[in-house]
Amino acid sequence: MNELVSALPLNGRGILEYLSLLGVCSLRLGIVMIVFPPAGDGALQGTVRNGLVLLFSTYVAYGQPVELMDTLHGAQLVQTIVREAAIGFLLAFSASTVFWAVQSAGVYIDALTGYNNIQIVNPVRSEQSTPISTLFGQIANTAFWALGGGVVLLGMLYESYGWSPVSAAWPESTGILSSFLLQQTDTLMQMIAKLAAPMAFMLLLVDFGFAFAAKSAPKLDLMNLSQPAKALLAIMLLALFTSLFIEQVHGPLTLAGLSDRIREIALRAER
Repeated sequence: MNELVSALPLNGRGILEYLSLLGVCSLRLGIVMIVFPPAGDGALQGTVRNGLVLLFSTYVAYGQPVELMDTLHGAQLVQTIVREAAIGFLLAFSASTVFWAVQSAGVYIDALTGYNNIQIVNPVRSEQSTPISTLFGQIANTAFWALGGGVVLLGMLYESYGWSPVSAAWPESTGILSSFLLQQTDTLMQMIAKLAAPMAFMLLLVDFGFAFAAKSAPKLDLMNLSQPAKALLAIMLLALFTSLFIEQVHGPLTLAGLSDRIREIALRAER
């Protein structure tokens, strides 16, 4: 990039080419910041997020070869944009799986406790959500930033330019990448079941207990008390097992080992 700075004149055309290069290099991180829940609209506002994308992408643009500027025209430019966006979505989807699983497990628990009947407006994300799902999502986002996940995410992003530079060609085989996305989807469903199963089992036991009690004393109408009892039990379990929950998902929250898996998949796809 030092050769590029000295080779191109600082006139209108040169500045436009610099901005084009910066825009192409910003696509990968931009897609990650849009899709990734801890960096979405609920955590970072649009202006701040765009500023961070341009700031961290400037280092990437500074390290590009001079020959890349000659290829950023016409069909080659469109292909590079699509490829960078696809890689950014691959990174974001892989990193977001655990956060989607945590929020989905919260929605599942809310459905069992009856909180789906009282959806509230989340002021952080300006959308309707259920209480436990919102709490799970905020705990996961806070744990990600507190445990140093942001540094790992940037490291994974910069490492991706090593095994898949901006100037690289489109991979010949995309079947491996498709199978990787399907595997991540399967992992998402399994993680939802593992996170929600213990609490869901206890809530079902409460339902069974009230059902047997109501059958023994039908005039007391005890089934109306099952929903408050399940809500109280869910809140108590959250208070008791929040630290255990963070400990169990500590590795996925900090994206441990994700960079190595994605690099291996990408290298296999380019063979």
